[in-house]
Amino acid sequence: MVLDPVLICKGQEPGAALDTDNALKEKILPLATFVTPNHFEALTLSGMDSIESVEDLTEAARRIHDTYGVIVLAKGGVVLEGDDAVDVFYDGEQTVELRSPKIGEHRVSGAGCTLAAAVTAELAKGATPLEAARVAKAVVTSSIEHRQEGATPFDSVYQGAYRA
Repeated sequence: MVLDPVLICKGQEPGAALDTDNALKEKILPLATFVTPNHFEALTLSGMDSIESVEDLTEAARRIHDTYGVIVLAKGGVVLEGDDAVDVFYDGEQTVELRSPKIGEHRVSGAGCTLAAAVTAELAKGATPLEAARVAKAVVTSSIEHRQEGATPFDSVYQGAYRA
């Protein structure tokens, strides 16, 4: 089971839905085999005070794995310093940084959902977890490159552009 742990979206106030957040951590996350937390969710699930570097994101992924026994694809997005959007894959044996050049400076709505859906689809097709993470990263990068503007606080990903 792939879980996109929608605890905190794009800077929402932490604890806004504490009962739901706790239920997700206590009842749903232990059933998952693969989790895709964003920067804020990685903070919450890892118990860390801050994630400001790729090394911090890697530590968060390790802590989440150690606590919940899941494969982790922790998303750094545009939050971390540097020219690349870095996600960290950790499965308890290997740590792999997945990098792509940042596209813009702002978060894009739907990127996390798209990542989790792409991981799920690739796993269903027989990919290994790392292969699924790599393809999902490429799908999300393409979706962000072709993002759609609207009268909303954030642009939205366009999921129809990626072709392997």
